[in-house]
Amino acid sequence: MEAAFEAVFGTGRELAWYQMSARAALVFLATWLLLRAAGRRTFAQKTAFDLCIMLLLGAILSRAVVGASPILGTLAAAAVLVFMHRLVCMLSATWPAVDRAIAGRPIVLVKDGHEDRHARRRAMLSDEDLDANARAKLHTAGWNDQRNGRGDTQWDVVLERDGQISFVKHPRQPGHDTPRPSYPRTEDAHAPG
Repeated sequence: MEAAFEAVFGTGRELAWYQMSARAALVFLATWLLLRAAGRRTFAQKTAFDLCIMLLLGAILSRAVVGASPILGTLAAAAVLVFMHRLVCMLSATWPAVDRAIAGRPIVLVKDGHEDRHARRRAMLSDEDLDANARAKLHTAGWNDQRNGRGDTQWDVVLERDGQISFVKHPRQPGHDTPRPSYPRTEDAHAPG
């Protein structure tokens, strides 16, 4: 059995083309199964934590394809990473404090049309970054068109935990108190980096 495995998948770095191809097929199937086991969050959330698992899996599994590491040991290491990721995700779903520690909190950059420049600096977002996001999401010439609640609309701008920027519009209604959306508690804009 071991001789047949070695004939198909080879050992070490001196692999024939068909052995590397067989390794690639095996690693593809193993990766697909591991990502199914990891759950949909791995690609859906795109937080720093989720990005780590994708990068590590790619780095580890590529070693198996080129013969830099033993194929079975590499697949075992990848499985350990995936199940650790799944465990942390389950803990995050159960305890909000774990979720905040892993993924952080959103940062409110603009609230009711009033910009928090300190929060913007802390989030490392330039005027050009906001302009680009406003063009893409609001289909305007840039953020300056929406800034400071000109016209009949006020805006909130939130840097989400996954790095996306959300724009929330509040229509002004003269003489009425328009209910404002409440956001989850955000990171303290005055806390160090």
